[in-house]
Amino acid sequence: MRKALVISFALSILVFGCAQKEFLSKNIYYEAIKAYEQNNLDDAQKLLKKAIYEAKGMTTEDIMNAKFLLANVYFKKEMYVDAIVEFEEYITLYPIAPNIPEALYKLALSYYKISPDYQRDLTYLKKAEEKALDIIVNYPDSQYAAKSEKLIEKIKGIYAKHYLEIANLYYNLGKYYSAAFYYDYVLKKYPKYINKKETKIKLIKSLKNSDKQYKNQIEKYKEQIKDLKDKIKQEKDLEKKNVLLNRKRLIEDLLFTLESKIKENKLKAEKLSKTLN
Repeated sequence: MRKALVISFALSILVFGCAQKEFLSKNIYYEAIKAYEQNNLDDAQKLLKKAIYEAKGMTTEDIMNAKFLLANVYFKKEMYVDAIVEFEEYITLYPIAPNIPEALYKLALSYYKISPDYQRDLTYLKKAEEKALDIIVNYPDSQYAAKSEKLIEKIKGIYAKHYLEIANLYYNLGKYYSAAFYYDYVLKKYPKYINKKETKIKLIKSLKNSDKQYKNQIEKYKEQIKDLKDKIKQEKDLEKKNVLLNRKRLIEDLLFTLESKIKENKLKAEKLSKTLN
């Protein structure tokens, strides 16, 4: 009898505890909203996390809203990595939620904010551009479409600086063939974000001097071809001779491609020079 009473008492405590936890969890959610509205972000962060992960009394809509608010808390606190995690999860879980354009825009901004300077990797900037484009394409009537267009303009300006920096690096190192590639790329892709005349002048010089970068390589190819010709003459074994012939043809093709490209660059430099004035 005593054992039965103990068990009954324990069960009543458990039931009461569960009910209290459910009630408490729902209250935490309302407290979190209040803290958020009062811009008490630290408290809002703690309460929202507790509400989300102890959400026994919460509806699906409550959880959705709590997750969106938590992402916004991280965004407002400039905790952009955490904001990215939360916004990405929110968009995945609730793809037709009415505030998806806002979530996408803040996600794009978060990627933009964590991207390193223009001299480094562009991965996060490309992510930002991808999210901004998503808004423009899929939510053109949203208030965030115009904001996304402005963000993309900023991103393109950074792209231009990045590739121009690479071009200038090769230029200063005397790697004119490579410099010409990047100057040409920037002029075609991002003309409005650079000094076009200055870039074109450097492109022309790079094109004219592109042979200098591969002077040693061209000489090496010619030496290899000469050496292979001598070996082919001396080789008596037909199979080995064919191997040498194939190798010679391969190197000749490489040499022809390189010399043709350099010749093409010089012709292009002449044409571009006429457009400077």
